Amino acid sequence: MNAIKLLQRFKKIDVKYLFGVGILTLIFYFIGDYILSKKEDKIYYGVLEVDKLNISSELLGKIETVYVKDGEFVKKEQKLISINDKENKLKIENSEISVKSSENQLQKTLDGTREEQISSQKEIVKQLESQVNQGKQNLVALTSAYKFAISNFENKKKIYFNTKDLFEKKFESQYAFDIAKLNFENAQNQFTIAQNNLENGNQNLVALHAQKNSAEDNLRYMINGFSVRDIEADKLKIASSQKNLELTKIYAEKNNLVAPIDGIVETVNLKIGEVISPGVAAITMLDNSNIWTKIYIPEKLLPSVKLGQKVKLNSDFIDKEYAGEIIYISSDSEFTPMNIVTKKDRLKLVYELKVKLLNGDDKLKSGMLVGVDLGL
Repeated sequence: MNAIKLLQRFKKIDVKYLFGVGILTLIFYFIGDYILSKKEDKIYYGVLEVDKLNISSELLGKIETVYVKDGEFVKKEQKLISINDKENKLKIENSEISVKSSENQLQKTLDGTREEQISSQKEIVKQLESQVNQGKQNLVALTSAYKFAISNFENKKKIYFNTKDLFEKKFESQYAFDIAKLNFENAQNQFTIAQNNLENGNQNLVALHAQKNSAEDNLRYMINGFSVRDIEADKLKIASSQKNLELTKIYAEKNNLVAPIDGIVETVNLKIGEVISPGVAAITMLDNSNIWTKIYIPEKLLPSVKLGQKVKLNSDFIDKEYAGEIIYISSDSEFTPMNIVTKKDRLKLVYELKVKLLNGDDKLKSGMLVGVDLGL
């Protein structure tokens, strides 16, 4: 009985009302689809990328230790590779010895000179004075021998040429001519020897004078004490040695390659025992703190975007919205890249935008496709 009454009521529903409801449903469906489609038109897609850093050495050397492996996360200043540095260790030790030697020299200058050192230096001066006097006497004898050699040479030269003239005129014998010639040649050799001896004697006397003057200067230093200038000179030697030590240590530190940033080791390109050359990438790192993507927008949107503009990023596989910032806007147009859109859209001119991710996390990885909402 109730079912019959319900059927009668249903038949009384206005057909026009049902028709109207159907029309409204279709209208809402198409409007929603249109709105969603327009929203999708405002999303531009790009692939996430990260900056890569090639870590290379400034020096040529053989790799001694590799501390990291592919895919490992490293902190800034963490050691990556060490190069054999035995030579630099020796240089550091030598520089340290040089510093110590300079410090000792300064201390000696400040301590002054002991009496036995002064006595010893006086004896040296006395010996050199004696050698100078002996050199003077020797020079007198050499000068006398030189003068005699000149006189003898001139005499034997005159006899030789007179005898030669007589011999050529048949007034002198062959024997007399040969004797005159031999005496002349001997005198010439004696003259040359005497001349060389005199020059050597002069040079020796000059050297003895220089040694004597230097010894006397040192004696005066020992007696009177070293000056302020001497002390300052020793201090400068210490400072120079210390700087050389610092430079050697800085140079030695270049044998250790360290991470310039926090990041991930993408690849270790060299192995233990291989020779590393300056400029050759030993390790390639990924800078996960600088993730970005490129998108391409039509010319009509160019006036609506600006550097520093905040945008939204999202992935179809992550239920989270990320923040981004436009950090680059191309000044030149180009055809849409072939790997982004259809063949029809490749003929469109677009402008490249670079968008940096501001709040990335472990979920977003390099190579993932993300949508960028410019909020226009």
